[in-house]
Amino acid sequence: MNVRVSGRPNAEALSETEFLQARKGEARRFAPVETWFAVKAAPGAQRCPSMREGHDRKGESIIERNLRNEGFEAFMPSYRIEVRHHRQGHWIERRFPTFVGYLFVNIGPDAFRKVEEVNGVSKILRFTTTFEQRPMPFAFPQETIDRLRYIEWEQEQNFLLARARRQREEELYREQPGRRGKPSTRRIKRAQFTELPGGLASSLQSSSSRVFITETMKTLGNLGGGVE
Repeated sequence: MNVRVSGRPNAEALSETEFLQARKGEARRFAPVETWFAVKAAPGAQRCPSMREGHDRKGESIIERNLRNEGFEAFMPSYRIEVRHHRQGHWIERRFPTFVGYLFVNIGPDAFRKVEEVNGVSKILRFTTTFEQRPMPFAFPQETIDRLRYIEWEQEQNFLLARARRQREEELYREQPGRRGKPSTRRIKRAQFTELPGGLASSLQSSSSRVFITETMKTLGNLGGGVE
């Protein structure tokens, strides 16, 4: 089987430089300059619908849909896993946020209050300094967002390749004479020696990506637990 992922045979690696060049100029319709801020999501607002195998759409979360309906560009880094339905046996794809409780929004200088009024948004993350007592929204550099976009793309390619391999293995299993029932499947194991959840850690192939995600998680956690 010749698996093709994003037009490249056998999931040939695409460098981060190539990826960033390919997306250069995206997301400019919302604001002349991308200025990204992290927002804390209300409980349940990041929940994404499960989808049966064969559906191409990603599955938009509640908060992403609400922000989009208000004209804001939201970026919720995420990853996908697939599980088999425990009774019916078909495969279900599930999407989870990389940062539980947080996502990023491209916000203009006069739209902070409007964003915080969107259903599902708890607050914009802010910070204080010794020189400025008033909490200020914390802007994330474009390099951070671009790196997170690349990591999400990388995770998606790994997911698609793993799914294609699993589908081919099932085809070969069914073609064997005398075989009945379903082939055994391996469960996703929780990764050891990592602060990342099992499903997320399994989808991150490079150690540099794991370190970057972990550091970003800590930044969000520190801001989210800071001064309102």
